[in-house]
Amino acid sequence: MSYDIHITRANHWTESTENPISLDELKDIFLNKNDFEYSNIFTTSGPFQISISGDFFIWKVDEVTVPFRYSNGRLTVSGADEGNVIDKMKEIAIELNAKVQGDEGELY
Repeated sequence: MSYDIHITRANHWTESTENPISLDELKDIFLNKNDFEYSNIFTTSGPFQISISGDFFIWKVDEVTVPFRYSNGRLTVSGADEGNVIDKMKEIAIELNAKVQGDEGELY
């Protein structure tokens, strides 16, 4: 099980639907970011290939892709343990007047 980090406007990320970030708002913000691409499916490969449906803003940096998944009024990145991913999340949160919060409620 991976640890998730969220971009949310709520006091706690589990309450994101009470003060949501809208999908249209995200599409407007990410439209001007050349290092992101919107997709309604995310496919990853390893020993086997898996595709997940949803709303994804996929960050492409170097040879790595990081899916920012939108659901329930928030953006979530699974396993965002690298500093540059969290830094990118903070940058986006500022634009959204939101915050970056871990599964246990800690702020970044």
